[in-house]
Amino acid sequence: MPQSGKLMPNLDEKSTKALNLTVLQRIDPFVEDILITAAHVTFYEFNIDNSQWSRKDVEGSLFVVKRNAQPRFQFIVMNRRNTDNLVENLLGDFEYEVQVPYLLYRNASQEVNGIWFYNARECEEVANLFSRILSAYAKVPTKLKVAPTKSEFEELEAVPTLAVMDGPLEPPSSTVSNVTDIPDDPSFVNFFSVCFLFSFNISDFVTA
Repeated sequence: MPQSGKLMPNLDEKSTKALNLTVLQRIDPFVEDILITAAHVTFYEFNIDNSQWSRKDVEGSLFVVKRNAQPRFQFIVMNRRNTDNLVENLLGDFEYEVQVPYLLYRNASQEVNGIWFYNARECEEVANLFSRILSAYAKVPTKLKVAPTKSEFEELEAVPTLAVMDGPLEPPSSTVSNVTDIPDDPSFVNFFSVCFLFSFNISDFVTA
């Protein structure tokens, strides 16, 4: 007897990761592994000229990936708001601060962005992975062009995908519609304003 309605595929974590990896490799063929996934994030950008935060046109699933070419580690956001996905390198001049569920970072272009995570646990796990990657990279000589077979990066091979989502790439649209406006509150602006002024300005003095 035929059943009514659509049949939804029952994908386990391994199958979901494999499907997501296939999609990411279409964007970047050098991606070899997904280290961790955050199901839904929203991005904000800081305008240094007027010291204000504004929402970016970037929202979707975040993947921290390892590549078999330089740069070795990146995070990619499959943007559901338009066709431009966000890609950031994790090595080099990348700096970040975290206060769950927000993660603030400055990239090599000196752009300051804020990430809001729908799932606070995913924010913690992504921040911990960032710390491990940056710590491992700091131990590698700067002149090293290709990572050796046995290196500080080896530990990162076994990073579990603890925050992998239930389905491939994007959360259900009903879930997204319920959470997209949550970060628009004064605490968000206050936290990032203080964090920007304290953390990054202080670090500039320390390294000077």
